[in-house]
Amino acid sequence: MLHYLSGNRQIDNFPTIMKLKIPPVVIFLTSFGLIKLIHHLTLNLEITFPLNSFTAYVFIGLGFVIGLLGVVEFSRHKTTVDPAHPEKASSIVTSGVYRFTRNPMYLGMAIGLIGIIIHYGNLVGSLALLFFIWYLTEYQIKPEEQILKRNFGKPYEAYLQKVRRWV
Repeated sequence: MLHYLSGNRQIDNFPTIMKLKIPPVVIFLTSFGLIKLIHHLTLNLEITFPLNSFTAYVFIGLGFVIGLLGVVEFSRHKTTVDPAHPEKASSIVTSGVYRFTRNPMYLGMAIGLIGIIIHYGNLVGSLALLFFIWYLTEYQIKPEEQILKRNFGKPYEAYLQKVRRWV
């Protein structure tokens, strides 16, 4: 077991304390900032193509719509959208956009980041996208899934088998 020191106390398994602690929107904004920083540090690696701004805005808009559809579907089912407290979920939502992805709000953010990368024309910014996907999967989605399995049992496990985590 890993041990880390924090002030005068020892913390066992430090990474587990990060689970569900940083709101996904903060991870999105951090990733956006990393994309922008990478762009400014590597200007000579910029790649542009005809309609790249249009394409970027299409991805950003698509990401927004997919995320919004997830929120709307949760609202229709009167369940929480609070990512810090998945234990407050009152039902499993499997309709609408949730038939295609278990995490449309996070997927929408990822697609928006793709649009931002296209806007800046710097593929090195994809590292920030990879960070976003990795962090959310490990510290947000997997802990949410554990809680939802515990709360909803077999119906949720069946949903996990039927619909992919991202796409």
